[in-house]
Amino acid sequence: MKKALRFTVVIAILVALALVVVACRNDEPEPVATPEPTPTPEAQAEATPEPTEEPGDEPVDQVELTFAWWGGDFRAEQTHYVLDMFIEQSDQVSYIHRSVASFADYWPMLAIQAAAGTLPDVMQQDVSRLLEYQASNLFTNMAPFIADGRINLTDIPQSVVDAGTIGGEVIALPIGMNVAAMLYNATLLEELGLEAPRNMTLDQFIELAETIYEMSGVRTNWAHNDPANQMEVHLRAQGVNFFEGNGLGATADHFVEFFATIARGINDGWHIRPEHIAGREGAEQNSMWYPPGDENANLRTWNTPVWSNMLNGYLHDSPEDMEIGMTTYPSNNPIAGNFGRASMFLSMTSHTNHPDAAASLISFWMNSLEAHEHMLGERGVIVNPVIAAAVYDQLDEGPRRQTEFVGWVNNGNSSPFNPTRPEGAAEVIAELNDVRDQVTHGNMTPEAAAEHFYQVASGILW
Repeated sequence: MKKALRFTVVIAILVALALVVVACRNDEPEPVATPEPTPTPEAQAEATPEPTEEPGDEPVDQVELTFAWWGGDFRAEQTHYVLDMFIEQSDQVSYIHRSVASFADYWPMLAIQAAAGTLPDVMQQDVSRLLEYQASNLFTNMAPFIADGRINLTDIPQSVVDAGTIGGEVIALPIGMNVAAMLYNATLLEELGLEAPRNMTLDQFIELAETIYEMSGVRTNWAHNDPANQMEVHLRAQGVNFFEGNGLGATADHFVEFFATIARGINDGWHIRPEHIAGREGAEQNSMWYPPGDENANLRTWNTPVWSNMLNGYLHDSPEDMEIGMTTYPSNNPIAGNFGRASMFLSMTSHTNHPDAAASLISFWMNSLEAHEHMLGERGVIVNPVIAAAVYDQLDEGPRRQTEFVGWVNNGNSSPFNPTRPEGAAEVIAELNDVRDQVTHGNMTPEAAAEHFYQVASGILW
């Protein structure tokens, strides 16, 4: 706006000066001009001044992009660094506007932007939302950009591309591979002489939770964070999927034990109550971080259910004297329940006015060794195997442990992941959160919660 106003003022001044010159010429006699000899072509070339660029002017082909993601402070630091790195090497993009929010706040933010037609050019996406956004025509199909090389996937396995392909359209490209993982206070368990082995059964987990509570007063967090993941593992162990096709893959009976485990933990005292963990699910302010002498130390938990790629952030934010362990979610059938999946997708939205520039950003993210030398697997195990091999020796504790853990789960200790969640899945998961809260507050029995959830979720999807 200021540039346009400045330009208008300059034009007005030039016009005024021109009028003054014309007026002066009308008052004075014209001088007789002496003809100059015609210069040679060589002299013309030497006399022709080089074009100059006004200070502050930008090349006409440069654009500004917008980019949005979810995550904490550690991820934000890394993302800003990588986006700045991209701008420095780009001949198209002069600036990137950035939006970041927590996972819970991210989707309402995007919903507002979608309604206003102002979605970012490139956004981080989750498998649970792909069909929902596709149904609303909010993605740009990246297949043509891949076909002509504007998005370079030469080193990317086809299985990675397939993870974000629906109906023949490449609507999202994963930038990390994750598995469901439960992080825990290994220092506390060592002090108590206890262990949290991989592939615990649900009974073993409950026994461990009870023992930790009896010995230390420290509670368990199993129902909070994203209960859809716990439910997913729980249902897979029973041989059914949370979602199947466009509907649920389970009946009310399949949900009962999940809610019963929560109710048992609340009633017996070993599970944290919802009012005591509110606002302390993330890495920066986690319920595991209360120091023993804190007035709220009785609200501590020894564990938190998350994703494997979140280990690095938790290591970054945990107290210096606390060792963080990582194990699988408890399950009555661990191998059937465990799963790995592509995650942390990047999508180009249909609202972008700069598709080529947006494609170049995605291509950079998929292929830049320098960028991944900085991120080092923070968003999951790197999907580009060439880059993954190149940076492995540079990985510090978190990414190395994550890479080993994901490899272990995917090497005979898990089962293939479910199909992409259907449109409406996000609303179903929101309902799951609400029903979980009803159970933790004692307002619903496990049987009533299972039936209620089944009926409401079925109504949402069918």
